[in-house]
Amino acid sequence: MSPSSRKSHITNHDNPIDPRPRPKNEKLGGDAGRNRKYNMTEVLTPASSPVQPAPKSATEIAEQILGRIDWMTPTEGYCDCPGQNRHSNKSSRRDCAVYLDHTPTLHCVHHSCENIITATNKKLRDAILRGKPAEARRITAEDKARKRERDDSERVRLRAAKALPQVLKEFAWPYQQIVASSPTSITGNEPEHWKLLLQKFETNDVVWIGDKFDSGRSEHAKHFKPAGEWLKHRAAPAPFICPVAFKNTSCARSNDNLVARRFLVVESDTLSRDAAGAVFRWLHEGCDLKLVAIVDTAGKSLHGWFEFEEDLLDDLKLVLPAFQCDPKLFTASQPVRLPGALRDGMAGKYQKLVYLSPKASHV
Repeated sequence: MSPSSRKSHITNHDNPIDPRPRPKNEKLGGDAGRNRKYNMTEVLTPASSPVQPAPKSATEIAEQILGRIDWMTPTEGYCDCPGQNRHSNKSSRRDCAVYLDHTPTLHCVHHSCENIITATNKKLRDAILRGKPAEARRITAEDKARKRERDDSERVRLRAAKALPQVLKEFAWPYQQIVASSPTSITGNEPEHWKLLLQKFETNDVVWIGDKFDSGRSEHAKHFKPAGEWLKHRAAPAPFICPVAFKNTSCARSNDNLVARRFLVVESDTLSRDAAGAVFRWLHEGCDLKLVAIVDTAGKSLHGWFEFEEDLLDDLKLVLPAFQCDPKLFTASQPVRLPGALRDGMAGKYQKLVYLSPKASHV
């Protein structure tokens, strides 16, 4: 299936979540088939002015004053610094952040623009908290296109949420069926499961394995090794892994150190294991995402490992959160549970593989 046809199947405007199965050689089980994107239309109502009504939302006021904002949550985002021409060092899009959750605040990591930031904060707070009309920006064609895009995204998100019950029914894949339908036999010998997953990486991929805070300092470089070197260990080195390849000079688990995204991991802390299985099956059969592995975290959730496909990422960022899946895992460097390791050091409580694709290992 072509990338464009798969994208339209996920977020087609007539029927963004098509619950019907697609013909496919491999079926995962049963007879039935088939940042981080947030609701940008959520209203944060500002005070009204008796002279002139305030705009509908704090986000609209902020965009009116600051221009385009890349919202990471309904109340936090990044924008171009209004004093960018005064920066003495190189500027980037994430240098300047706006926060609307408490006192509206614009913050820039550069100091040379401090006076402009102070003046802009006053303008922002006057407009949002005191209802003073903000100086109007001319609405550009880009502004209109961006609003249409937000509206379209919101419609897709709402339709996805409504479609979830049907997806759970049509793509039912209970936990026991997942285990039984694994193409690779993985029952028993759970301490060795980490090696089976690591073999899905490219031979020379530099992989991070560690605890959550083993990142950011020079001494953490030992947690970044080629997959083949990790496999020389007798036991799982640590309980967490990143599903990406890093630079061989890395000591920090950051997106700036990425070389390639190998896998997308999908999980839900709210769906049951059986329901998560249905979402994994929908992604595999309905969206043609290649399912590599499923990890039982030895907690309440399952992690579905899929081959990463860039062309589907934006659509999945809309749909999966509406399916109650964790949006944090769209962050490439987010650590996830490594099978074969003990959960929180508890004796006998192994994180383990319950499904593994038959694709040949790279290592």
